[in-house]
Amino acid sequence: MPIDFLAFTSDRRISGRIMLADDRLSDMLNAVARLVIRDAQVEELNDERGPRPADVTIAIGEMLVVVGSGPRGNEHLRKRWLKRRATLGIGRFVVEGDLGHPSDEPLPESADPAVVLEGRDLLVPMTDAAVTYDRLGTPVSETFPTVLINRARTTWIDLQSTVFVDESATEAGEPGRVRYVKDFTNSVAE
Repeated sequence: MPIDFLAFTSDRRISGRIMLADDRLSDMLNAVARLVIRDAQVEELNDERGPRPADVTIAIGEMLVVVGSGPRGNEHLRKRWLKRRATLGIGRFVVEGDLGHPSDEPLPESADPAVVLEGRDLLVPMTDAAVTYDRLGTPVSETFPTVLINRARTTWIDLQSTVFVDESATEAGEPGRVRYVKDFTNSVAE
């Protein structure tokens, strides 16, 4: 299935369409070494030229921030996550968003991104995210529902202490279970 694609490297903003070869973009990108983007629009962040069309082959490790798009995967396989707001630095980019942690694991408490993101895939999702960067001396900020950040290239992290449960993972309920609501008003719905 073709999906829209947007990624940031240290000096480029690359957009286009790719064929999704897995249930989710994050699963696909974390399973391959390189990605080919045909008819991409490549925008150099360090010069004034406009975007240029190109076929791009890029190593996954060169992507610092990837905008999440496409399906969210099988809703019945989703786990319950704890989330907290985080701000982190990746090269020229500052990303602020909700960082998830499995609810069955202890929450990491550290200012070291290697400790906080230990054991995670290379590209880690953040939701309700803002990506801020400098383009020719001008600050640029873009917001996205989901981004994937490169944990290996993250140089600093600031975690807020407030933790909340991501209810979107549990909205569908457990497979085979039905939620019932009892009406205690003794009235008849019209």
